[in-house]
This record gives sequence, structure tokens and C-alpha cells, in this order.
Amino acid sequence: VEFPSQVNEYWFSTPEVLSRFAVHYETGKPIPKELVDKVLAAQNFNQGFATVEYLASALYDIKIHLAATPDKSIDPGEFERVTMAEIGCPPEIVMRHRPTQFGHIFADDNYSAGYYVYIWADAMTADVYEGFMEKGGLYDQSACKLLETSIMSVGNSIPPDEAFRRFRGRDVDTDALMRDRGFAVA
Repeated sequence: VEFPSQVNEYWFSTPEVLSRFAVHYETGKPIPKELVDKVLAAQNFNQGFATVEYLASALYDIKIHLAATPDKSIDPGEFERVTMAEIGCPPEIVMRHRPTQFGHIFADDNYSAGYYVYIWADAMTADVYEGFMEKGGLYDQSACKLLETSIMSVGNSIPPDEAFRRFRGRDVDTDALMRDRGFAVA
């Protein structure tokens, strides 16, 4: 569900898009290239923290849904403390959402044990981005058409993993997410 919006974010920082909307409100001059370069250079800042923070919440979500039963009450704070210790989360990094306000996972059954979908969408988008770069860039017409016909236009008519394979010819390579966030890949 997050993939379509997230994949479109890659086009945001291209000169073709920025020159149309990132303009001075009085002069109409586009944002200076030097400023764009600084923003792009900083895009991986703090990605280690952000990734661990997110994954801690996603793992908590999965673990609490696996542990919950109608006849067993759970102390959310204690469960968080134990879970974070079990996964080796550094004490300096707390979950993005504390248990008592983690609406994503308790609002309805659509998100139960499903908070991880955001980072999975990030992995898919990073891999699709690499697919575009392999074909010559974000504006490569054959890659654009393939994205349209294999993923964007099919909606939920086929399973998402099948749609992805139609575009990339294989399953998601999670190393693409690591590269996208500036992490070393073995």
C-alpha cells in the first residue's frame, strides 16, 4: 500500500521536477543547484538511528501480536522493555511509537503485526530505483512503461510480489535498501 507513493519520491529531487515547483515565490527563479546538492548530500544523515528506531517498533508489533491471547493480559511497558532487550536495541534508541500511543498496530486488524510494511515498501522502492538507474535513469521511457504496466496499473489485481517480479524479473533485493540508506553491503 505504501509503495506507489514512496517510489514517486525518487523523482522529487530531479532537476526536471524541482525546476517546476521549487521556485522563489517572487522572482520565479528555481532553487539554486548548490542548495539542492546540499540537501541531497544530507539525505542519508542519521539513517542508522532512524532504521533501528523503526525496526524496534516493527519487531515489537510482531512480538506483541504473537504473544497476545484473549485470556492473557500483557503489561505493554514491561513487554517493551523485555522485547528491546531481547533484540539488542541500544538503550539510547527508543521505539518510534510507545506502546500506549502506537495506534498503527491497535487501531484495527488491517495493521495488526503489519507495521513492517513501511520498511518493506522502502526496500521495494530502493530496488525499483536501482532498476531505473540500470536502464539509464528515472526518465528512461522503457523503464517508465514497464513500471506502469507491471506495477502501477495493476493495482491489487495481482499479488504485490508478482507485480514486483514483473518489473525486476526477480524478488526484492534488500541490499538495495541498505545502499539507498548509505549502509555498507557485504
